[in-house]
Amino acid sequence: MKDDFTLKGDVIAALESIEDSAKGKNIVDAHMVEAVQVSAGVVDLTIIIEKDRSKDERFALEDKIYDAVEAVDGVREVKVKLMSPEAIKREASGEPAPKQATPTPAAAPPAQSASIPASAPIEGVGKVIAVASGKGGVGKSTVAVNLALALQKNGFRVGLLDVDIYGPSLPTLLGLAGRPAVRERRIVPLEADGLRVMSLGFLMEDDTPVIWRGPIVTGIIRQFLRDVDWSGLDYLIVDMPPGTGDAQLALAQTVPVDGAVIVTTPSDLALIDAARGLQMFKTLNIDVIGIVENMSYFVCPSCQSTHHIFGKETVEAEAKRLETKLLGGIPLDMAVRKGGDEGRPVVIAEPESPVTKAFLELAEAIADAVPLDAPSGDDTPKKKGLFSFLKS
Repeated sequence: MKDDFTLKGDVIAALESIEDSAKGKNIVDAHMVEAVQVSAGVVDLTIIIEKDRSKDERFALEDKIYDAVEAVDGVREVKVKLMSPEAIKREASGEPAPKQATPTPAAAPPAQSASIPASAPIEGVGKVIAVASGKGGVGKSTVAVNLALALQKNGFRVGLLDVDIYGPSLPTLLGLAGRPAVRERRIVPLEADGLRVMSLGFLMEDDTPVIWRGPIVTGIIRQFLRDVDWSGLDYLIVDMPPGTGDAQLALAQTVPVDGAVIVTTPSDLALIDAARGLQMFKTLNIDVIGIVENMSYFVCPSCQSTHHIFGKETVEAEAKRLETKLLGGIPLDMAVRKGGDEGRPVVIAEPESPVTKAFLELAEAIADAVPLDAPSGDDTPKKKGLFSFLKS
């Protein structure tokens, strides 16, 4: 028998087969699927449809939905609720439905839709740190993995969440395989070197492309934050996809993010995109801790001379212009590439190396910038101390 998480993915796929003639696309791509809930084979759907649609159109759409979803293997019952965009907004804001006799002006749209709950902390997690980049190819995921391991070496309890939906790389970087278990309706993260880790890569076949639009990506991220057992962590490091889009907005709308780290190389092209990424977080009212200069320099192994292959002092100047900090530089080293390819990050594989030292210093700088809250009555910081996994 299929679990609820797998069944939900099949339901979404069935919904993608239903075309809305008025919009000329399927109802998922037309952003008409507001919510999909699956429990023990019972499917609850919330569908958005405009008030000016005729009754015949509404009934025809509802019939198509019932026919498609009921045909999915494992579905026992289907419940469909059609709502207008206005009703969605009222539900989100808690405003009662207007009386028919005395209609009132429409309320201003709320900041979040009904499918995106108000931002609330993750139970049992001290601080949430986003690791982001303006563009791909700058080593953001490698930095996120080694930063998480370095924080752990510094005595903290750390989790690592991969929300780079289109290119989940943490399974490779950490040498992890297999599917997470489900306990008490929560996903249990896999573990690697003491880290608790969750990634879409654990739930997909190798080489499977991810071709999903914004609402689906948003749903995955919310569930990876809310439906995974992250309890007992000091820091949750979130590996963001590159760029400025739905994933960043979903994160900000779902949980309070305590700080963002921007990863870049010293090249001018990378810095242009890094600046956009930084300004995006400021727009979302997320504090930017600072910038990490990855592939900062190369030390020749034979002569020990230092070479700044991608540029020198460019990141420091850009950090100053953007009124943020340069948190540190990570050298360009073959050991980092080798460790990522072999699933043994450099912080674990070569604990005494200069690169590991740079990551440990970066972890210390971030812990100092975003310290854990002290327990009530205690001034010392605390230390040492689980699918709709496809679509929503």
